[in-house]
Amino acid sequence: MEAFTAFLGGLLAAGLTALAGYGVLTFAGIEAGPLLRKAALAALLALWVAVTLTLYLRLTASARTRP
Repeated sequence: MEAFTAFLGGLLAAGLTALAGYGVLTFAGIEAGPLLRKAALAALLALWVAVTLTLYLRLTASARTRP
């Protein structure tokens, strides 16, 4: 579980860093490539899917073990 949490943290950090970089470049008036924005959104989407799936699986597993 610790390794999975570290993976999610790394994915969140990568997505937020790319999104922040895109925002800084846009704010500075420098044209950022569309690949940077797409990479940031893809990383954040992957994080959302992983967290949602994990929560769903944990909730269904705990519901099965209740008397």
